[in-house]
Amino acid sequence: MSGEIKYINCKIRLKNHKVIGYKKSMTKIKTSFSGHDKFDCKIDWITKGLEAYKEDNSIFIQANIEQTIAKLGLGSNMVKSLNHWMKVFTLIDGGKLTVLGQTILEKDPYLENSDTLWILHWNLVKQQEKATLYNLFFNRMYPHKFAKDDIIDYVTSWLNDNNINLSPTTIESDIDVFIRMYNNKHDDSHSMSLLSELNIITKISQSNYSLNINAVTNISDELFLYILCDYIEMQHGSNVTSISIDDLQRGKLSIQKSLCMSEHSLYSKIDKLSELTDNKFIYSETAGIRQVYISEKMNKSVILDRIYG
Repeated sequence: MSGEIKYINCKIRLKNHKVIGYKKSMTKIKTSFSGHDKFDCKIDWITKGLEAYKEDNSIFIQANIEQTIAKLGLGSNMVKSLNHWMKVFTLIDGGKLTVLGQTILEKDPYLENSDTLWILHWNLVKQQEKATLYNLFFNRMYPHKFAKDDIIDYVTSWLNDNNINLSPTTIESDIDVFIRMYNNKHDDSHSMSLLSELNIITKISQSNYSLNINAVTNISDELFLYILCDYIEMQHGSNVTSISIDDLQRGKLSIQKSLCMSEHSLYSKIDKLSELTDNKFIYSETAGIRQVYISEKMNKSVILDRIYG
């Protein structure tokens, strides 16, 4: 569905290309279930997009679409979809490549390092406002086995609970894109979806899927540290001195769920934090209270450099 729909006291107005809902009250809940033009992001799109955007940051302006189509070898709707994904993955912002986008272009342009894909996945699931379905699925729904209808029912119920009205067609289209993005059973007639290599979702029958908890592609220690630092920055700000392990496991934004980790895998990563950070991050359990204590903030750009060696 094209057009950005805002529900404010039941009034509807159109803007740009996303579907956005607001709670019909003084409290607004911003959501997005569209913008991708029904295309999941393909693994070769990001390389094309980063290279082209660095050369010319006006490639996604409507007046330049025809030239961009010829340059990237993508159709008009695919170009719009690529623009959406590059923004949601936090690869472009304010007319330039982000630090992440620049780092990937320089260090891993063909996305051969699985940590790159994990960072892009994390940038989806952490954003309720910009990638609502992804945030809800991994942080709230988190089913071990599911069918498409289960996701439809959950999302519809959540929207109703928050007095947000979206068309069933919009919801279903977003779920179709979501499943294609992660399903590791590839259709040979289509190029590979960006995040399918993470082995997060497997199709196990005609209509059923499994969430491969603790059987996903390897997560490096440096990647875990990067995501933890990003989580701390988002949730607690720069002056935090400790974080609760319970929040990492069961909070509204859960690192354990977002990365499909078992509790054992999570603690295995946490146990290595002291060594990885020169004791800036230290895990401790006292009287049943489990915390990571933080004596000094870590620079995410430095950690990115460590990821890519």
